[in-house]
Amino acid sequence: MTPAEALNESVITAPDYRPGLLRHIVLFQYLEATTPEQRQEIKERFHALAESERQGRRYVASIESGVQHSPEGKHRDLEHGFIASFESEGDRNYYVGEPLITNPANYDPAHHEFKRFVGQYLSPTGVLVFDFSVR
Repeated sequence: MTPAEALNESVITAPDYRPGLLRHIVLFQYLEATTPEQRQEIKERFHALAESERQGRRYVASIESGVQHSPEGKHRDLEHGFIASFESEGDRNYYVGEPLITNPANYDPAHHEFKRFVGQYLSPTGVLVFDFSVR
């Protein structure tokens, strides 16, 4: 992103900004007190974000999730993973919102609310986010 693009949120959140398949990986570590019912609600709310629309169209290509069960022992206490797919960096940027995007007109209010909701159930270092473009 160029410095000029960074200053213009409406440019970097446009659906046609840097088209191409992008994966947004989110990993959670829950507080010990987070119940199975709360974890299920988190999963359901995260998956519901795939129904979000902007400009009359769904902009999240897909969301997948699952609990950690690798036998390698490298999970760093992360317990639940989500992969959201987007068809452009603009769609991903619109989804991410704060801290990248500060104007509420340029980010998804549903995802913004989800981040507020889920924070109460996560350990202080309980989220890891990793994005990559599919080539």
